[in-house]
Amino acid sequence: MLDINTLLLDFRITSYCNLDCDLCFRNPGIADQSTESALKVLDKMYQVGFRRVGFTGGEPTTRKDFLVLIEHAKKLGFMTYLSTVGHRFIMDHERLNGVLDWVGMPIDGIEKQTNCDIRSDKMGNQHRVIKDILTWLSQTNNTINIKLTTVVSQTNAHQISDIVRWVNSFPYKIQSWRFYQFCPLGVGKEKRDKLEIDTDLFISTMKQTKNEFPDLPLSWATFEERDKANIVMEPNFDVIIPDGENYTYLCNMEKDSPEQIIHHIFGQPEIMQKCENNRFWLDEMEFVS
Repeated sequence: MLDINTLLLDFRITSYCNLDCDLCFRNPGIADQSTESALKVLDKMYQVGFRRVGFTGGEPTTRKDFLVLIEHAKKLGFMTYLSTVGHRFIMDHERLNGVLDWVGMPIDGIEKQTNCDIRSDKMGNQHRVIKDILTWLSQTNNTINIKLTTVVSQTNAHQISDIVRWVNSFPYKIQSWRFYQFCPLGVGKEKRDKLEIDTDLFISTMKQTKNEFPDLPLSWATFEERDKANIVMEPNFDVIIPDGENYTYLCNMEKDSPEQIIHHIFGQPEIMQKCENNRFWLDEMEFVS
């Protein structure tokens, strides 16, 4: 069972993003806190006993201090993870290399129209972003584990095999690839008619893909498997969990005592088991340069 040392807590350092993705599950409109406040909360997390932190959003790289926060977390002793679209990754790589353990980046299609349909017109060339990164990584010294994420929906379910084959054609080999059934959470609730996919179809698509590419680090999770399966800290330091099509409040990392934080997060064994199942790749995927 997960404990406080092994739980990855997702810190949404900002709710801001200007990409307007249809599938986004963030809660928009929550104000960012100051750098000083964010650093103090990271300090408190470490003092309470947390050892794994993910920096998410919104788009976390829109915060001017996101590198400062990651560097501070690594200095404290955290395992660090960054969830980003990757548009700044090559530019920031020199500073991230050595302080970032994992980066997760999305690829939902290998055609502009698919990317526009499932995310937004601003993400139409996301497959080219991933291509440029994977090509560049094969020519540089990299110590960051690379994880790709794909949201499977009505729009791209028939293209999953082609997406995997395309990524696998590049010389750099990723460490993990997670496929998620579309979840109608946050902003994404408004697009469920367009993107929602039947669970049986999702599972059969993923099993077929895994059979086709048995040696690749592919894994997946249904909407039900992801429900209540990750702990999220909002920009205002509220700690929440996805609960059906909404979020449930647990505690506040800044205001509550360490005892209250531990009780409200770790007091439900079922949730901890789901979190462990959802994040197994952290422990099972070794870094391969």
